[in-house]
Parts: sequence; C-alpha cells; structure tokens
Amino acid sequence: MKNDHEPAGLRTYLEEISEHDRASLYPYMAPAGGYVLVRGQLFLLDQRALKEGNPVKAKPLLAGRTPVLAVGSNRAPYQLLRKFGSEAIVPVTPALLHDCDVVHTALVSYYGAIPCTAFPSLGTVTELKVVWLNQEQLPLMHKTEGIGVAYDYVEIQGVEHQFEVPAGPVFGYAARAGVLDWESCQPASLAAIHAQLRRFRAISQRQAAQRVCQIAKLEKAYSGEQFIATMQADKTLRAEVNDQLRTHSIQPTRPPWQVIPVSMNGIDDYL
Repeated sequence: MKNDHEPAGLRTYLEEISEHDRASLYPYMAPAGGYVLVRGQLFLLDQRALKEGNPVKAKPLLAGRTPVLAVGSNRAPYQLLRKFGSEAIVPVTPALLHDCDVVHTALVSYYGAIPCTAFPSLGTVTELKVVWLNQEQLPLMHKTEGIGVAYDYVEIQGVEHQFEVPAGPVFGYAARAGVLDWESCQPASLAAIHAQLRRFRAISQRQAAQRVCQIAKLEKAYSGEQFIATMQADKTLRAEVNDQLRTHSIQPTRPPWQVIPVSMNGIDDYL
C-alpha cells in the first residue's frame, strides 16, 4: 500500500449511486494503477507493496488467486464492493491488452446498461485491470456475469501485466451475443476506457443506449431515463429487445481467447 490509511480521495470510488446512474455511468470510475479493496476500504497498490507488505499481513497478497481481466465495470471499486461485500479483500493490478479493444455488446444488462466485451483490433492497446479472485469470489463473479447465457468464461491471450505477478494464464469473460453493430458492420468502443491506436469509433453509454432504442424501435416511446427504468423493471421487454439485437450483432473471427466450459446455477437474478 502507499500508506497505512485509506487516502480520503479514494472514498469517491466507493460511493453508492442511484439505480439510474448504475446504468448511465457504466463502467464507473477506477483509480489509475493498482489498488486493493480491503473490507470496505480502498488502498493504492504498487509493486513495492506486493513484495514487502500488504493489508492482510499474512501470505503474499496474490497467492492462490485467479487473475481475471476486467474489461468494464469489474475494474471499478464500486462494482467490486457491490459484488463481493464489505468483508471482501480484492487485489487489482494494472494491465495492457494487446490487439483488442473494449466495445459495446449486443445486449442490455439487467440493470439497463449496454455492457462491454473485448473484441479483436489489430494494433490497439487497451488499458485495463486484472482482478485477483479467491476460491469463493470466482464462482460469485461467474454468477454476476450470467455465465453460460450472457458471457462465456475464457482464457485470454495478449495480456501484459504492469506489475510483476505470479506467472500463469489470465482469464476473463466474452459476450456470447456478440457485439453491437454501430455502423457498417463495425463495433463501437467505450469512450470511458482508454486505448491507443483505436480502429473503431468511441461512443458514450448514452449513445449506445440510443442505438439500442433505434434498433428496437423504442426511440419515440422512451427517453434515456425512461429506457433505463423500463429495462430494469420489465424483464420480458428486455428479453425482447435482446432478441432484436441478435440481428444487429457481430461475432469476432479468430478471437484471442478460448472458452472454458463452466456450469453455474443461480444466475437468473443477473439476466
């Protein structure tokens, strides 16, 4: 850690947000570099802290944990706190993903956001995070990602760690529905995610929602706020919209990941 006490400025990353903002502010703010969420508090993490000490004061911080690439909201402390609760310890390290961008999926999430996934993009370098999950946290992450329905669990290539970390494969999640066709069979990148040498147009969450409304012919019936509220409240309509998005989705060719079969119960609340 950078110091023994949680820096006051980091509290902003953990503040609760409204149900509307949960969709409109996706994928949320994340500190630069590494950090660790420790029982509801947030601490900056650097290479020295990984070697010389950590908030647990026990075994090495990353030992026995599975590295999962976070391409969207899972990079954000707010989302990790919401998923794992106030007693969780979750280390997060910086990483670069080569030859991929992060783009909007052809899917509306259960909380009304148009989420994201990695997509091949030769030469693009995307700034992301790796979340290190223990044996109890990984199955919970699978559930929150709607594993086997919304996303597949994958082993992903092209990840360059920015810290010295335990050697081994890196895992992540890939959208099963494909990605949103923004225009001319091209996806759209998330403007909120930083990347170099992008090949796709970068758009906001609001623009992605507008595109979904256009495809589903809802633009006259719903404003931005109404769209989010309706998608959150009406699971049947959300499923119908997602069915329509399948005809406007793009699947990657030769993606740099391999699907790992996972069978998971209890995901209905996340669909």
